[in-house]
Amino acid sequence: MTEAKSDAIRVITSAQTKEQLQSIVAYQDAGRLTQAESLSLLLLERARTQQNDIDVAAAFHEIGHISILQNKYELARNAFNNALEIFTREGLLKPIAVILADIGTSYRYQSEYNKALNFHYRALSLFQSEENRLGIAAQQLNIGIVLKELGQFEPALSYLKRALTELRQQNRLESVSQALSHIGGIYVDMGQYEAALMYAKDALAISEETQSRHRIAKNLSRLGDVYLRLNQYELAKTHLEKALVIFTELEAPRDHGSVLTVLGQVEIASGHSDVGLQYLNEALAIANTDHYPKLKTDAQLALARAFLSLQQNETALTHALRGVEQTSQRHELSLQAQFLQVIVDIYVAQQNYEKAFSTLIQKNQVVSKIMSENSAMTVAQMQSEIEVERQAQSIEMLRKNRAIELARAEQTNLRTTLALGGLTATLLFLFLLWGRYNTKRLNLNLQNEVRKRTQELVQKNNELEDAYTTLEQVSLRDRLTGLYNRHYLEAQLPGEIQRCQHTFATAKPGEDINDADLLCFLLDIDNFKKINDEHGHMAGDRFLVQFTEVIHEVFRQTDLLIRWGGEEFLVVCRQANRAEMCMLAERFRVAVSERVFEVNQGKTIRASCSIGFCTVPLFVHSPYRVNWKKTFLIMDYCLYAAKASGKNCWVGALSAKDEEVDEASLSHFAKKFEFNSVTLATSLNNLASINWPGEK
Repeated sequence: MTEAKSDAIRVITSAQTKEQLQSIVAYQDAGRLTQAESLSLLLLERARTQQNDIDVAAAFHEIGHISILQNKYELARNAFNNALEIFTREGLLKPIAVILADIGTSYRYQSEYNKALNFHYRALSLFQSEENRLGIAAQQLNIGIVLKELGQFEPALSYLKRALTELRQQNRLESVSQALSHIGGIYVDMGQYEAALMYAKDALAISEETQSRHRIAKNLSRLGDVYLRLNQYELAKTHLEKALVIFTELEAPRDHGSVLTVLGQVEIASGHSDVGLQYLNEALAIANTDHYPKLKTDAQLALARAFLSLQQNETALTHALRGVEQTSQRHELSLQAQFLQVIVDIYVAQQNYEKAFSTLIQKNQVVSKIMSENSAMTVAQMQSEIEVERQAQSIEMLRKNRAIELARAEQTNLRTTLALGGLTATLLFLFLLWGRYNTKRLNLNLQNEVRKRTQELVQKNNELEDAYTTLEQVSLRDRLTGLYNRHYLEAQLPGEIQRCQHTFATAKPGEDINDADLLCFLLDIDNFKKINDEHGHMAGDRFLVQFTEVIHEVFRQTDLLIRWGGEEFLVVCRQANRAEMCMLAERFRVAVSERVFEVNQGKTIRASCSIGFCTVPLFVHSPYRVNWKKTFLIMDYCLYAAKASGKNCWVGALSAKDEEVDEASLSHFAKKFEFNSVTLATSLNNLASINWPGEK
């Protein structure tokens, strides 16, 4: 965690503060959090006395990180928000991105995954705008971890793979260790324990090299969990007890409770039920006292399974039902399916087969949902790519270990030479000659091995990159039209919106901003059902392909061109000017109406379309006021209005202001979306010609 987190902040602090920050980070890595906290508070007091806001923000940043290590997440967010306020006031984008990412991490530790993703995507957008490769990789790592917790293994592996590639290239070993550990966690969830063991061992080896006690304890805990799944209970207990000692020293109750949860399962599996239940209840008490929802869920799952194995079915059912409710609220599909399976087993044990069957159906629905979100083929692809990265990292470790062995061998040769200093010059010469020959031989063997492995990895990586590119195109594009689909939009749009909103938010008063708008069009083919009914669905498909050609003719290649579904299409023009919005809408409407569409051999038809549109930001002086969800609702409503007003036309919202107006003069549109003043546009004769849905 501490490896690169302060880079963007430390560089802008005073020289004295830089030294103190290095000491604070060193204390954190060593697990001496009390000393780190004291030094951070002293730094904060000195910076306040000297009225140095940047140093004050840096101190708050470190206090926040220490609080996270102590599992004090509310306190951490308070500290981060104090730092964020200062950096925002100073307009420092990189530190802002760092703080946003840290806030996202604090939410992830409390299982508030939607909030976590929001902050990580915001940080990713800022890092992308700054072309900060390390920052981008760090956010890809964070997003992958959150998606893993949500059970979305395919996108999680994709993000983790991309992060791992960049982090390894930049030699960020602690972050590489974290990525490998979470990849191992995905394999655990998928039941591939041998693969999980391999990655967990690699992660621990790297963390031991960086000497980060928190990361070492995390990886020890991960290894203990994997050994439990492999029924190697003594090895599991050894690793978990080591992790428990470190987390106790770090005063990290959440991590302490997580280890107790796994250790309790080990003791129960080993036949020590009383000790195991004591550990699990202690973990549940920690979760309830300090409000750690993920820890609470994990402890209840372990308790439900434990009581089921002890034939205490009612107690097991109580824990399992609570777990289903909690995982359902947080959309943790994988855990939810596990709880439902426990409930099925409980009902079977009670011979209540009707409830067992209905619960099994519910569990299968959850599993189907998981499968629909995670393509097995793509998961296998990501596994192969990640294996390339793991092997590359292993080669790096091999080089370092062999270098250490050679250094030790040379030291041994030197001591031997000194001890035999009385021997003749001839013997000394022969010994040195042999030593050099042996060292050269070892080096040549190592170089040949590395060269051979590297060539294999390069070839495999090239093959995987080609396959991944092809697969990515298939998964992100509509097969019929070749346009991008919703998955691509979800990946690209948040960054575009954040970049657009940030441009307007940071503009100076009176500054004329050109070509920074997002122009969003929702296009719908009029009477498309009639085309299918009269000419057949094959003709309808040919029509859609030709309609797509019109989209390409009117809009730019750099615009986001999306098939939204059926006969609806979404176009988002990037870095555009809202003054051109009506012109583009009319140009597309005319292009469709003038196009002759061939539906069958020799059979042609004419068609028209309706368009609803909205600009981003709608409020120029309050760019964050209208989010994407509301923007789409506005477009959709305008599209319905165009349909209701006779079709073959367009209706849209160009801008809005907070001007005070007489309520009686407010339009139906303004009242519906709670706007005071909004500028609308239409291709109809006038605004009064618009037939708004729901208008009396």
